[in-house]
Amino acid sequence: MDEREDQFSAPDADRSVSDLSRENLQLKARIAELERLTAMDTLTPLFNRRYLMQELDRWCWRAHRYGGTFGLLYLDVDRLKSVNDTHGHAAGDAVLCGIAEALGSATRKSDVIARIGGDEFAILLDSITAEKLREKTASLRRHLTAFPVKTAGPVLKVNVSVGHCLIEGNSRASEVMIEADKSMYADKRSKYGEAAG
Repeated sequence: MDEREDQFSAPDADRSVSDLSRENLQLKARIAELERLTAMDTLTPLFNRRYLMQELDRWCWRAHRYGGTFGLLYLDVDRLKSVNDTHGHAAGDAVLCGIAEALGSATRKSDVIARIGGDEFAILLDSITAEKLREKTASLRRHLTAFPVKTAGPVLKVNVSVGHCLIEGNSRASEVMIEADKSMYADKRSKYGEAAG
């Protein structure tokens, strides 16, 4: 080996197995953090739409492969635009964060909660029957009726429209989302009439 070749290989030879191990662990931790960030909503501590759709696909597959039923709740914050117009976007953001916190306290650790659009949220409910899904929808609707949210200004009371769809063995993710969305708009129309649609 000539002197030049030895110069270039010497630093690598000096690196110990523990150094390489530590670098490998740091790299794995960084990759895990990047994966977590791509799954999270940018405003709330919830998952984002991309992650929810991946999980919904997986849960539909589970229902098909192993049986059992799961649920999807679809929520829309009523009249968030008027909150933004009247009190500013910071107040609207506070409403979204307040709703996210309320959803977290009203669900189980095995459930998946996501903010899937500007004022829309979804929850995947693990192992639930059709009857329990209807009960959970009604319970959440009651819990979030005139829900108080603290802002930098006044405490705002907001409502949420809630729909649902049962995930069964023959369910497809896109169809489940459409059915849950229709159910949510039916709830909204029941409160605000056709203007809500």
